[in-house]
Amino acid sequence: MPDAAPDGLQMSEADLSSRIQEVFDRFDKDGGGSLDKQEMMMVFKTLSPTFTPKQINVFIKQLAGSDGEVSHGELMAWIKAGSDEAREVLAVIVKETGDAMANTVRETFQRFDSDGGGVLDRDELARVFRTLDSNFTMKDIDALVKDVDRGGDGKVSQKEFIAWLKRGSDWAKSVNKALAKETGGARDERIKKAFQKYDATGDGSLDIEELRKTLKVLGSFSNDEVTKVCTDLDKSKDGEISYDEFAKWIKSGLGSKEVMKAKAILAPSNSDGLEGVFYNFCGAGHADMDGKSFKKLCIDTELTDKKFNATQVDLIFQDNRVKPKTKKTLDFIQFEVALEILAEKKGHAKADVRNQVLMSGGPRIVASATKAIKFVAPGDRPQSGKKEKPKRTASERRIAAILKAPLNETVGAETWRKDVDNTQLWKVFGLDSKAGQTLKRIYTPSYAPVSPKGRPASALSANSSVNATFLTKSMSLPDIAKSQGGGARPKLGSTFTSGF
Repeated sequence: MPDAAPDGLQMSEADLSSRIQEVFDRFDKDGGGSLDKQEMMMVFKTLSPTFTPKQINVFIKQLAGSDGEVSHGELMAWIKAGSDEAREVLAVIVKETGDAMANTVRETFQRFDSDGGGVLDRDELARVFRTLDSNFTMKDIDALVKDVDRGGDGKVSQKEFIAWLKRGSDWAKSVNKALAKETGGARDERIKKAFQKYDATGDGSLDIEELRKTLKVLGSFSNDEVTKVCTDLDKSKDGEISYDEFAKWIKSGLGSKEVMKAKAILAPSNSDGLEGVFYNFCGAGHADMDGKSFKKLCIDTELTDKKFNATQVDLIFQDNRVKPKTKKTLDFIQFEVALEILAEKKGHAKADVRNQVLMSGGPRIVASATKAIKFVAPGDRPQSGKKEKPKRTASERRIAAILKAPLNETVGAETWRKDVDNTQLWKVFGLDSKAGQTLKRIYTPSYAPVSPKGRPASALSANSSVNATFLTKSMSLPDIAKSQGGGARPKLGSTFTSGF
């Protein structure tokens, strides 16, 4: 049976607990599980702007314990006690958590209110509209902002935004329809899919060290960025991230540039993932895009051509519609404006240019030839102080082998021989020279000595010519060349290199 809530409101304890949890999820900025005095002040100011500072101080004084903080259980017990102040607070909580449209707007503000001030400025509103519908142009967004901000102060509260949606203009109907697709269960489903992608073990939790490795592998984060992101995500410091922790972290619009970059890449805030591609081109250690990175993006995604060159890309980057002249980098919203101007210049549809960027996924990596680097292992002596011996040519190595060969080797089976065909080498010198005769003798397949006049080997006198065995054991090939009678002597480096 539902309990009788103050002012006749019928509500079960579970329903009351759930509504209070929504309040904590929204205002517990540090994720500590309790609200401090400053956070409680923001609760009452945001939920009911009609509360006076005096009323708020009374609420906080009744709620805050000796430690100055309020837990979920303490707030629930205070409301159930039914004091006049508790009745006022409960009425506001029920109204803010029971209206579907209010829930949608609240989630939107939580996501895009980057400074936690409870209102959206012009840039934050522009980000809302661009995320809800990427087809909105700069003119559309200007018209939307003017239509919502009836007060003209450049800021819109949740109350103003809800009132605008309820007016039901064509713009309001379009935005309300888009909000349904980008909030609530639809967004929860996208976040859940992202979480499951990184949950390698499937046990419903992320190991912070594994996530640290994943961020490094992605290549878009420096070591310093990885440390900041992991510290911000693992507030409990237990090394494990549950789905609820991950979802709450992703949904929060608060965080440093590094943290917002990680959220966009791990679980893109817009449905197509363009923000993740933007950060990939920004590169490790950067959350904004400089002119060089913007130019690389245009080249890598083949947006440049003969008619639309790098000079025109630079002009778009410097366009005062994109960013102030004094600013040297683009944030994501300014980047989207730049793409819109680029599409206009090229005469292409904005959606086509976005898709071309999306298809790239990130910078194109070009391999380059590099010299091999020698690393000296710890304990090894560096070799740089020693002079390396010059390398020998193939013929020089062969000659050295001949000179070092044992004297008692069998002719034709010497250790210096290789599987190289030198049977025609004698033609270089000719058979009218002693060198030619000797080479013919050495490299004839049967290795039988042959005289120039066709006499058998046995007829050769021991001292009638240079003996082959003597040549191979005691003479180098240059000496063989010198032994020919007259004529030009071939150089060892040119004539013998091809044969040995």
